[in-house]
Amino acid sequence: MRPIVVLGLVLAAMAALFFAFQEGPTPAPDALGGTNTSNTGEVTPSKPTELEGETINEREQVDARTDAVDLETPTAAPTKAGLTGIIVGPDEKPLKDARVVLTRHGTTSALFIDPTEVDRSRDKTTKTNSSGQYSFTRVEAFDRYALLISHPEFAPLEEGGIVVVEGELNELHPIQLNKGVTLSGVVRDTAGNTVPKAQLELGQMALAIGGGTDPNSLAIVTDDMGEYEFKNLAKGNFVLQVQADGYGQVTLSQIHVAGDGDMTRDITLDLAMALGGVVTDENGVPLKDVKVTAYSIGNRENRTQTQAQTSAKGEFVMHNVPAGHYTLRAQATGFRIGQVARAEAGEMHLQIALMSLPKVSGQVVDAATGSPLRRFSVSLRHAGPNTINTVRIGKPLSFTDEQGRFSLPCPKAGNFMVQADAPDHAASLSDVFTIADGQELGGITVHCTKGGGIKGIVMDSNGKPIPQVKITTRDDRWTGSDFDISLGTFPGIAMVKTSRTNSRGEFSIDGLTPTIYLVEIEHKQFANAAVRNVIVTEAVAVDLGERVLARGAMVSGTVRSPSGSVLPGSVVTMMLQPAADEFPARYTAKANKEGRFRITNARPGTYWIHATRPIRGGGNPFAHSSDIQNTRRRITVGDGQDLQGQDFDLAN
Repeated sequence: MRPIVVLGLVLAAMAALFFAFQEGPTPAPDALGGTNTSNTGEVTPSKPTELEGETINEREQVDARTDAVDLETPTAAPTKAGLTGIIVGPDEKPLKDARVVLTRHGTTSALFIDPTEVDRSRDKTTKTNSSGQYSFTRVEAFDRYALLISHPEFAPLEEGGIVVVEGELNELHPIQLNKGVTLSGVVRDTAGNTVPKAQLELGQMALAIGGGTDPNSLAIVTDDMGEYEFKNLAKGNFVLQVQADGYGQVTLSQIHVAGDGDMTRDITLDLAMALGGVVTDENGVPLKDVKVTAYSIGNRENRTQTQAQTSAKGEFVMHNVPAGHYTLRAQATGFRIGQVARAEAGEMHLQIALMSLPKVSGQVVDAATGSPLRRFSVSLRHAGPNTINTVRIGKPLSFTDEQGRFSLPCPKAGNFMVQADAPDHAASLSDVFTIADGQELGGITVHCTKGGGIKGIVMDSNGKPIPQVKITTRDDRWTGSDFDISLGTFPGIAMVKTSRTNSRGEFSIDGLTPTIYLVEIEHKQFANAAVRNVIVTEAVAVDLGERVLARGAMVSGTVRSPSGSVLPGSVVTMMLQPAADEFPARYTAKANKEGRFRITNARPGTYWIHATRPIRGGGNPFAHSSDIQNTRRRITVGDGQDLQGQDFDLAN
């Protein structure tokens, strides 16, 4: 019997153990027996030790008044989800000690943001046990997770399109790791001498606009013969940085690993030259701890990018630049970035003057009493033509001050507002102010209000209240697209807050900044719904009345590869094109080891549906576009309908 089949039989018997360790009861399945989105793998591994903390949606602020309207009969907290599966090698035998990371920041995120700026502190990490099993518990529901999988003896793999459904044990198909590509070569100088102990760092090129390299880069040192070797590389585009004492640093930015054979790349280093100078402020005062970066001008394939930090006297020296011309950038907190457009290696008396950024200070007070607020955070917003389109600048700064005082830098001259966030208050804005370069502007006051609220009742089609429905407030322009999610902070002043309905189906969310909201209504046993154009005003709780959730429809089928075999891990997506006043619906399912998928509780309507091969980092992104084009078709579903036989055959 094949190893995967044996594991499947053993692990399936353990699935029931998962929910015994969850907090709170598991809701009984509805007549459709389904979930809104799902991975439908058949493997149920036991629980290895988890290494890191719980995954949390940092965009959400959970309302502490979740069940305040039903103190006599509180309902149990919703059960969070789990994700399980196994990792196998090329021979389909389980792999022990494979590192598995569950993250929201996979390759898709890198299309929009620099991966070096991604906060991975909330990723969840574990290792496989002797049966190749991994398990994550207490996972937030989300339909675009990725698994980052690595093992010392195999090429790393990213498996995207992971769907985690609330309250479910989400079982993923077995994932196979394979041997990767070896990149090797010799490092020599311009005279042909080998360079021992040269330091090499290899990172996957960022897909993000603006560049950057993979923070999980590989670092090695050449041996006594100047030889190096990187083993088990995955497919993709890489950047290789090389440096050695006495030689100029060089970066090779066009290393493409196709995965069809080992590669050889020899490297030549030039003798090092120096580049230095001094950094001061606009008054000539030397600045300490300024980061100065030099970028070579010209050759884009073999380039140099190196850094130095200024001393207490404002001086910096770079000892590892090859001959050539460079652009220098100097960065320091509280100052505008300074630049030398062109400098030649060997110059040691460069002068860089940084201009101080403007600063704003003031006070945060309670709007009703005028009393200062002791604990709060503040941030800046650009003051555009209207408040709805303002964008928060940078991360909020937290303050604890008996007088409610704050001070923060502005990134440039212009028109701004200060936003203050304080406990038991809605996010509030100051009046618009204008600030000039180098100016220190005081006297800005933010009057924090209690804001407005939203309330309502959620029922099923028989008029029965539905408990534990998740209610989320967002900006009315939110669509839930990959781009919206990647923004981190969505433009506008709408607050993202969540609550749950109580045993009577009632919900109430307060402390909302007055603006126009979208209200999402979600429950795993019903079709999700949303209410647009909810206008929240100060000191008023908008009543949405009774909102009825439909059971929705079920869609299922099988996905096959170009060879005609079933395709585990393939992804099926349904996209509803709603009317102008409706919220878009998006449902995703990942095929199990038999290639079967199932989407449940889909909102009634007409959809575009398509299938793509497994979403894996380093794969051909154009193949997914081709899959969508070749498989895309329309379907119409009604409430309670079970639409089977929605099969897909992927072409080459």
